[in-house]
Amino acid sequence: MSISKKIKKSFLALLLAVTAIFSYSCISFAAKRAGTLWYADDFNDASDEGFSAGYVVVDAIDTREYELQGSDSSSWDLSLMDDDVELIEEGASGDIPEERPEAVSADWKTITVEAGGTLSKISESNGISIEIIMKANELADQHKLREGQTLYIPASEDAAEATLKYIRKLKDDAIAKQKQASPIEMTDYVIKNGDTLWKIANTFNLDVNTIFGCNKVSEGDVLKVGATIRIPNQDGILITVKSGQTVEKLAKAYDIYPEAILSANRMTDASLKQGASLFLPGARVAVTESGGKKGAVASRVKNTVSVKKGFGWPVAGKISSSYGRRRHPVRGNSDFHTGIDIRAPRGRTIVASSAGRVVHAGWMGGYGRTIVISHPGNITTLYGHCSKLLVKVGASVKRGQGIAQVGSTGVATGNHVHFEVRSGGRPMNPITVLR
Repeated sequence: MSISKKIKKSFLALLLAVTAIFSYSCISFAAKRAGTLWYADDFNDASDEGFSAGYVVVDAIDTREYELQGSDSSSWDLSLMDDDVELIEEGASGDIPEERPEAVSADWKTITVEAGGTLSKISESNGISIEIIMKANELADQHKLREGQTLYIPASEDAAEATLKYIRKLKDDAIAKQKQASPIEMTDYVIKNGDTLWKIANTFNLDVNTIFGCNKVSEGDVLKVGATIRIPNQDGILITVKSGQTVEKLAKAYDIYPEAILSANRMTDASLKQGASLFLPGARVAVTESGGKKGAVASRVKNTVSVKKGFGWPVAGKISSSYGRRRHPVRGNSDFHTGIDIRAPRGRTIVASSAGRVVHAGWMGGYGRTIVISHPGNITTLYGHCSKLLVKVGASVKRGQGIAQVGSTGVATGNHVHFEVRSGGRPMNPITVLR
């Protein structure tokens, strides 16, 4: 090869390298200017088929260290600021974006029922009759829609059967998944200075109800340094089997499947021994306002702490979801709603329901950006799905003081505040103490 050809080849390689670096820099600069940071793992090795590189999209204004597990089980550090970050993990069980695009196929598209939505309005805007929409979604009553509900809208009358078949498959797949549970594994965690159960639950990506349901603790912010608590590898509660209890009865009481109980506890048959510990995957222990019966689950725990009316409303708005058993608006499964949802415009100020001390201010799993305040008498209040937090951990707040702004971070279908009142760590109906 001649010297001139070698020079040309080297120059071409250098030019390609410079172009690649410049392109990456432009993309990164544009992303940062747009307030967005992209990260993908092993893009160079990804093929059109079987591409499994995990990635995240964040609204990053400032930075802090954040570790995320991608879909390929690898991990990386991202720099995010807790107060100024929207986190969406694609390809995994991450949080739902605040504004989700409609999913479209050749035969149907999905829509989310908005506040005030009716089948009449949906029918008119999509050009499909109410009867066809009801048939495709197996709706018994056209007037019983709920905000956040997912509907599948057939592209035509001929597509109704295909849409219905798809929906039934989704339901069958969901049931099959709920019948399975990973074998339970417990990890001992030693309480450190500054820990709260809210913080620990978030660290292990668990519902705080799981921490309460697997340990004998009374309040999320009163923990003894050096004490040990049990951390399960999945959400659920730990119970001691009582006389007369069976797997079938427990499954019915806690609205879970017997197969899931057997799977989680590595049981080959359904026989139970009185006094034995049993893990109930996905179950929650809840409290009713009176301590009396409200379904089999709620009747198992009594509210022993009296809370007088004296808590103010955290925000002006309409209740869109009440306390108690419900069909989850996003996941679709039966779920015990441990608070109330108050619908309000994005950005409206959320105020402290009563005077107290902030024990959590940050991201908390499906709750999104969340504030938790500890009050006298072993009471805590929780304010979830906030768009912005106005106070930090350790701050003393007065009743009516602004603490956050309304949003839809975490698992939410629209702008609202998820508000909880807990007595001794156990949730109770907020309506009974609000005035």
